[in-house]
Amino acid sequence: MKHMLQKLHHYYFHHMRLKSKFMLSHLLLALAPTLALAILSYQQLFHIITNNTLQSLHAISEQTAATVEAQISHMETSLSSLESQDTFWSFLRSRTPSAYGKSARLREELIAFTDSVGYLEEDDLVSAVRVYLDEEHYQAARSVSQSELYAPMLKAQGTYWHGIFSSTDKNTLFCPSIYLSPSEMKQYGELAIIHKISYDNEESAAYLALYFPQQVLDSILLKDSPFTNSVIYIMNERDSIVSTSNRTLSGLYHLPYEKVPSAISSIHRFDSLTIMGEKVYMGYKRIAGTDWYMISAIPAGNVFEEGKTLLFQFIALYGIVLIAGCVIALSLSNSIIRRISSIVEQMKKVRSGPPVHLNTEDGQDEIGNLVETYNYMTDEINHLMAQQLLAANDLRISEFKALQSQINPHFLYNTLDMIGWMAKAGKGQEVSKAVQMLSRFYKLTLNKGNITVAVQEELEHVSLYVQLQNMRYNHKIHFFIDVPEEMTDYEIPKLVFQPIVENAIQHGIFEKESKEGTIVIMGWQEGETLIFVVSDDGVGIPEEKITHLLDGSGQSDSKGSNIGIYNTHRRLQLYYDTQFGLSYRSTSGKETEVEIRIPARKFDGPQR
Repeated sequence: MKHMLQKLHHYYFHHMRLKSKFMLSHLLLALAPTLALAILSYQQLFHIITNNTLQSLHAISEQTAATVEAQISHMETSLSSLESQDTFWSFLRSRTPSAYGKSARLREELIAFTDSVGYLEEDDLVSAVRVYLDEEHYQAARSVSQSELYAPMLKAQGTYWHGIFSSTDKNTLFCPSIYLSPSEMKQYGELAIIHKISYDNEESAAYLALYFPQQVLDSILLKDSPFTNSVIYIMNERDSIVSTSNRTLSGLYHLPYEKVPSAISSIHRFDSLTIMGEKVYMGYKRIAGTDWYMISAIPAGNVFEEGKTLLFQFIALYGIVLIAGCVIALSLSNSIIRRISSIVEQMKKVRSGPPVHLNTEDGQDEIGNLVETYNYMTDEINHLMAQQLLAANDLRISEFKALQSQINPHFLYNTLDMIGWMAKAGKGQEVSKAVQMLSRFYKLTLNKGNITVAVQEELEHVSLYVQLQNMRYNHKIHFFIDVPEEMTDYEIPKLVFQPIVENAIQHGIFEKESKEGTIVIMGWQEGETLIFVVSDDGVGIPEEKITHLLDGSGQSDSKGSNIGIYNTHRRLQLYYDTQFGLSYRSTSGKETEVEIRIPARKFDGPQR
């Protein structure tokens, strides 16, 4: 004990700052009991308010989920009632649908069915109903009724939801907006429930689609969102946001679909999670009859919002005593202590940033000389830091350009070989077209040595690549771009899409027996991030191979290697940060999706 007191005595008189000695002596008696009482009261208050608030939030979440389920169930029931009508099935299974335009009885039955759908569109929840038919049935239906109910299958082909139906065994899809084409969202609605109806021994199919506005679900979530900084959002099994009360916060508090049950242990209570260093209470509900999770996220600070007034009153009461003590303690500090403290505090800031000059009008005594010496040291350090930053940036740009230059030359050789064969075959017009496209392709590829281009130019570049490949392979590649126009003037490093599409063609589509497939590029913006998804319906990628795609450890084969994908991923991380780049999702034998994430920056001109 005596030894401990000696240590405290030595620390107090030899190590503690002068200002601290004054403040400690005046505040110790007033602050110690106040601090103990505040901690005890805070813990008890926090526990009570947290439990009550979380129970209330759980009840709100149950109610919100039930409301969403009721709305979806209502629309699903309406759609199923149309699907089950005998007239509809008889029409689909008819091998001579044109008879409906000739037979008065059949004509009346089809008109009655069409009218029944018209009544459904009068529902406040439903914005449109469409039946997508093959050409023969569509022409027959339109000859009987001029209703907009019937649509040709051509309008459905190329949409994301049609691609899902084509590549999976699903019969029902609950479609978020990204599944729909821009024309569907504009004319019919932003969300849809779509049934695939197989007939004629499962060889033919029609699609019955019920569209409804995004506002139907958004208004429910927004109404039940309990706090300003909280969010309720619905996501599907493909990690797509279906509806949200706050777009920005749903991105901030996003949980991967497959990790939701493990991250939140029960649907009957909220769990505490740490997201980006922030404590957040999260709960989820399964929306019955769908593949949707409804997730609620409330920052811990909001949960305790109700207790802040009481806590502030408590702090204010004892704050008066604390302020009075601080005023007395600070008044005892003299100019020497203040001047020394300013130097010490300024030097501490060097740990988190570059040093900054001190005020030189601080006297000519020893402390003034110390300030002058410190300012000289600051100039030298800032000069060295600027040189180091410039050297590091030059090194990063050099490595980026080196990676960008690793473009596979085989495409040029193969294309020139194709042009040569077309020339020998006397296909002059095709030769001219191929040469023009190849010239434009490499003009965009080289781009005067620039690092970045507009998204519009990058999309044009990959489109030219696919057109040239289709000239070689008899138009086996079906290529679609679904990127909003407002995103086309954002910045993107050049040669991002082409290596991914090349990999999809060579290792995905051309591995199929038919050597034919579809590639879709979609894009959207989440907050300050641009997200692009390149999907193909090729043979997929085995799970054990995906882990090697982005680390450069993949093995080369006769058709190339993974260097293009690794190269692209590495370039994005070098130019932006490690949180950006590529990520893969694949179902072996069915499809592959490559997600590209880059910062949302307007294109102000090429970067060199």
